[in-house]
Amino acid sequence: MSSAFIAAVAARRTYYGLSKASPIPDAKIKAIVADLVKNCPSSFNSQSSRAVIFFGADNDRLWLDVVKPTYFEILSDEAGKKTYGDKIAGYAAGYGTVIFFEDQAIVDGWTAKMPALAGVFPVWSGNSTGMLQFAVWTALETEGLGASLQHFGSYSPSTDPLIQKTFGLPSTWKSTAMMPFGTPVGGPGGPHPKTFDLLDERVRVIGSESA
Repeated sequence: MSSAFIAAVAARRTYYGLSKASPIPDAKIKAIVADLVKNCPSSFNSQSSRAVIFFGADNDRLWLDVVKPTYFEILSDEAGKKTYGDKIAGYAAGYGTVIFFEDQAIVDGWTAKMPALAGVFPVWSGNSTGMLQFAVWTALETEGLGASLQHFGSYSPSTDPLIQKTFGLPSTWKSTAMMPFGTPVGGPGGPHPKTFDLLDERVRVIGSESA
């Protein structure tokens, strides 16, 4: 029934406060991510999406030794460093992190095969990674794990190369998002309750007499 799926989607929220605990074992987390990498759609079945899961000391290294110093390269004021230093420490305080990548060798390969569509393969690649991120986020939430979606790989040009070098990843893997996760500490979201715009302004039906 679609109602169970929709309920899971509605329950997915952003959690910033995370602890170094998980209600499920690491093997279960890996299985969830692997199943979704396998089954989420991609254009022409290109299968360009990649995911890396960080646990334990390597999760700390990711945030404190890679993300923090490279992000600080683009911050000029001490107030910003204090604010984002605290945020990054909060992500490191979680149980783990999933980084999502798109393999540019795959994307470029399809562009070479079909040059007439060269301009849209990056768009379709973005569609693929977005669906995977959402699916993993929702699945982790159903298991009792909170998460948020961060994009530090997009801010500093030094971040992706240092991730690749530090953890032995291919240079063609371009990060699209980072998902710190763990058992939630506190409620979801920011200081304000989540609100919704009018659906009649966001959803239109054409050609139905009953909808």
